Amino acid sequence: MLIRTGLAFILLMPILFGCSGNNNQKIIVVFEKPPTLKKAQELVFNLSSNTSIKKLSKFLDNQNWINSFLIKKYAFKPLEIFIDLKEPKYIWQENFYLDAKLNKFLYFGEFPDLLHLNMPIEFVDEWLEVEAEIYALTAAHNLNISSISYAEAEGWHLKTKSNLQIKLGSDLSSKVLEKLSLTLKYIFEKNLTPSIIDLRYRDGAALNYGK
Repeated sequence: MLIRTGLAFILLMPILFGCSGNNNQKIIVVFEKPPTLKKAQELVFNLSSNTSIKKLSKFLDNQNWINSFLIKKYAFKPLEIFIDLKEPKYIWQENFYLDAKLNKFLYFGEFPDLLHLNMPIEFVDEWLEVEAEIYALTAAHNLNISSISYAEAEGWHLKTKSNLQIKLGSDLSSKVLEKLSLTLKYIFEKNLTPSIIDLRYRDGAALNYGK
């Protein structure tokens, strides 16, 4: 169910859509936030006022992009549905969104600039442990991360929006992060523009200037 604070926000700033069926009964859908997800927009136009509340509740409960919902029915008034959408935080494997709790739901291209995570789901927690620190290191040099990948053959692989690739190796230890910090500091102090930074070497880093 929607929490009380969420309802207060909805009622103050509602986004309303009406649907009607053969019996002229109306349905009003109220979203807590603008319905930017494709599935939310499809829901509004595909709802049938002939559907029973029990079936409607079961249908909404099966929509994995919905965080919570509340159905209200009053005599001689439209049926009201209050919906709190899940908020995408990552794009996982190019096919799914993950929210802050790592709940998975389908990606339809609505937010392509979110961080892309290309890794088995069991490795996502490992990334989250160092995410803030790596963001801080890259942001200090005006680098914006576009994707982070993990593959058994080459380990962790980071790519920025300026197409700089950073190969971190098989683990995300504090030693690797320190090496990343020193390497970024060095290349920006020297005004170097490598296309690849490879940190998988024990005694340092390799810089590649190829395309």
